[in-house]
Amino acid sequence: MKSLPPVDAVWARLASRATRVILVRQDMSYAGLSDELAKLSVAESPRAVEAKVIRGTFRFTFFLQALAASQAEWPHRWGEAALSTDSWEARAAMVFSVEMAGQPWLDWTMLSNRLLEIGVVVPSDVLRLQVESGTFLTSLFLQCGTVCRFDSIRRFLDISSLNHAALMASQDL
Repeated sequence: MKSLPPVDAVWARLASRATRVILVRQDMSYAGLSDELAKLSVAESPRAVEAKVIRGTFRFTFFLQALAASQAEWPHRWGEAALSTDSWEARAAMVFSVEMAGQPWLDWTMLSNRLLEIGVVVPSDVLRLQVESGTFLTSLFLQCGTVCRFDSIRRFLDISSLNHAALMASQDL
């Protein structure tokens, strides 16, 4: 198995923890999540679900699918995405857009530069493409949420954990 660079590993662990928070709060096992994902037409074996969650390197679409499959309460601001019948990628892009609406002055270059301050290198054109297509990783959502203060993340992780990850990453620069 390919190991992640230290900065990526820190964020992957947070993505894993945020997903496990959902499962623990809903008293749901990986097998239970697998069964419920199947009802959403997401075919993942219990073993694959467990490996994906433990690894923490999954797309934000999977995070939203886990949220929906577990019947957990979504952050209020994500309500439109929760009720949407659009693709999971469209819902992921919708959530990101809703969170960024609180900072309308930020453009893709500014966001890319903010990420760079915490050791995350994502060119602005790549960032824009991933977000608009809804194909970004959960770790990238958490990183953007850290530098832009997405309040909804607090439902899954303590801000101190995000700040700690950002500090660790910025020290590796």
